[in-house]
Amino acid sequence: MLKLNVMRRIASFFSFIPVTWKTNPGIPLNIIRQRSMMKNNQRCYEKGLTLIEVMISFSLLSLLLMTMATGSVFLQKNSQEQIDRLRHEQNIRHAIIAIEKRIQQSNQQRLAYRSNQSLFVSELYDEKTSQWYPVYLQFDGENPKKTNTWLYFHRNSGTLRVNLKGEHNVLISGIGRIETDEVIPGRLVRITIYCRNTDYQAYTDVRLNWPVEET
Repeated sequence: MLKLNVMRRIASFFSFIPVTWKTNPGIPLNIIRQRSMMKNNQRCYEKGLTLIEVMISFSLLSLLLMTMATGSVFLQKNSQEQIDRLRHEQNIRHAIIAIEKRIQQSNQQRLAYRSNQSLFVSELYDEKTSQWYPVYLQFDGENPKKTNTWLYFHRNSGTLRVNLKGEHNVLISGIGRIETDEVIPGRLVRITIYCRNTDYQAYTDVRLNWPVEET
């Protein structure tokens, strides 16, 4: 029993000795311990490098996500600006189409122009009464005093309106100004519409077949 205890103590003592010293008993034990500590430090250093690499990877990933988010916001904002611009330009084109349509519907043989009011005067035939009645297109920016005003430009609101019986309905908005210019006095008048929100503009030419009115 005593011999068994002694052998256990000897075995437990030798279990603390590094394997290197066991295989190379000529190497001092303190050197073996230093080498073992250096290996442990190297392992810790390698683990530290791995942690740094992970942190750098996360940083790069965060930077990439931020860049993508910023680019997405920029593209969305730019797309919205393009949509708004196209909508404003489309309103101007619709205004030109509305003017051309009204002039075509009137009696073009009796179409006259008053330059002091930027006012076009014509006639429309009423089949119910079998009579002609006057119609107006006014672009000086003031409120019309006459009914049967097919189209007029309201400067304060930047809108193209209709005033047939005093209703003043808004037809098109977003207009900056409307200019009328006699390209050929008494023969040809150019109507130019400018967009309020962009630099876009469009025009149409109106041919006159009736003497110019100044009253």
